Amino acid sequence: MKILNSIISILKFIYGFTYLAIVSLLIAINPKWELKLRKKASKILTSLIAKEIIIEGEIDPTANILMGNHTNNLDIPLMETVYGNEKIIWVAKDEIAKMPIFKYLVTKSDMILANRNDKRAIIKMIKDIKEKTQKGYKVFLFPEGTRNKGDYTKLLKFKNGPKGIVEKLNLKVQPFVIINLPKAFKKNPFRIEKQKIKVVFLDSFYPYEGWYEDMRNNMQQILDKEYKK
Repeated sequence: MKILNSIISILKFIYGFTYLAIVSLLIAINPKWELKLRKKASKILTSLIAKEIIIEGEIDPTANILMGNHTNNLDIPLMETVYGNEKIIWVAKDEIAKMPIFKYLVTKSDMILANRNDKRAIIKMIKDIKEKTQKGYKVFLFPEGTRNKGDYTKLLKFKNGPKGIVEKLNLKVQPFVIINLPKAFKKNPFRIEKQKIKVVFLDSFYPYEGWYEDMRNNMQQILDKEYKK
């Protein structure tokens, strides 16, 4: 049975990313289709891994920037799905723009590309985030800076960049924690088993002394609580 599930999972995976590649090409043809196509692709990809999405806590409509744990590339379509038709802005590593499947999804949209090794790029990123938040968009980023490929129950060390951006622009932050998404991917053999995925929204706040450490501790407490059930 596991072998059959593995074959079906691989076919679903191929279908999802083929659809994503087609969406990327369509966006290249007409960027005006970007939001509608992005949301459609997100729902399809999320449906591959989630049999139910549980929301805990309240989404703050006045929050400027949202920060969460990064468990998998599908964190992004999951959050796109959670936010329905609302347009949200992602801060992503500029390497993504070089990947054929994702190229036009990021270069033909309002996503913000970050190059942490280029000071000029960092200045531009801060300017872009300021511009997007002033227009009322929510900006999403992962303070861990990369996917957690190890123990997803433990947060990686947070990068300093997001802290500096929030404090410089005095943005209202809302943390979130994604639970159970990594459990959808099984090994030996590879297969996808849909999960009840939970997204926990913490209370939002403006930056204060020690906020970054407090936020990380609070997020880790939620992970500890959820995975000990």
